[in-house]
Amino acid sequence: MKSRASALPVAAVAAAISLVITAAAAAPCAAGSVHLTGSLSQDFLRGTSAQTIIGTFTGPEQPRFAGLGWEVILGKVGFGGDYMASFLRAPDTQWWLDWYAQPLFLSFHPLRRGFALDPFVQAGLGSAGRVLLHRWTGTPDSNLFLSVFPFVAGGLDLNLDGFLIGAKVSYAPFMTPPPATAFDNAPIGQIQATVSVGIALDW
Repeated sequence: MKSRASALPVAAVAAAISLVITAAAAAPCAAGSVHLTGSLSQDFLRGTSAQTIIGTFTGPEQPRFAGLGWEVILGKVGFGGDYMASFLRAPDTQWWLDWYAQPLFLSFHPLRRGFALDPFVQAGLGSAGRVLLHRWTGTPDSNLFLSVFPFVAGGLDLNLDGFLIGAKVSYAPFMTPPPATAFDNAPIGQIQATVSVGIALDW
């Protein structure tokens, strides 16, 4: 069962490369845009009920992630990445670094030109982890937690003459440590909500 799950990210990469090649061939001269954004994100580690979601965003247990993102859009098809991190201080006063990254995704924007509202869907590969920032003790797998995962996402951008305000929700159907490693999964939920602001450079 684990070998099958480990093979899924490889298949996702192959599908992503195929889609990028197809999109580039289909719309080589399409009008495009570059999006540069700053993001704030929170995972739903403890569940998806309304009360739990509100508590997740307002409680101190899991710091919110902050980071940067980019996207290049050609016609209605795009590709990009998001990179976010946060710091967590444990009860023993040790500091940990958490990260959540969607380093490669493909996107589809059905409306694009002429509309201030820009709904979109995304699919790609991600990575999440937690690493101890103090001197490591014991075995490496007790100081570092690491996950890789495929994900899908949907959201909406509001483009106000080049100023972007956006939100999206991402879902990872499964998370697994990198193949042939002894690391445990990162302590992060499968659902991630992100809000962002930034700029759009059109041509």
